[in-house]
Amino acid sequence: MGQSGVFVISQSHCFVLGRLVVDELEILTVACAPSHQKQGHGRAVVAKLLDKAASNGGLWGFLEVAPNNNSAISLYNSLGFAQVGLRKGYYDRKGGPSVDALILRKSLF
Repeated sequence: MGQSGVFVISQSHCFVLGRLVVDELEILTVACAPSHQKQGHGRAVVAKLLDKAASNGGLWGFLEVAPNNNSAISLYNSLGFAQVGLRKGYYDRKGGPSVDALILRKSLF
């Protein structure tokens, strides 16, 4: 986390971790305590990260999300992300088959 271009934004028991490489932001992790979900805190931290990346030269934001993670997909769609690809079998699941990942992208300019 001490590397250049790595950002952590947190508030109200939620955080987002992202990495800006040249002009591409990769959102690595978004987490919010169950007691603070569905209150706009996750959206707020992701929006702040997108602004931070844009102000540091970011042109694009990317992330992967499981296709059955409806809450996260709804959040990302509300922020302007759109699907641009698919990674087959990206997430390993203990005791079950692997799950694909949707690749989402958003313009930051």
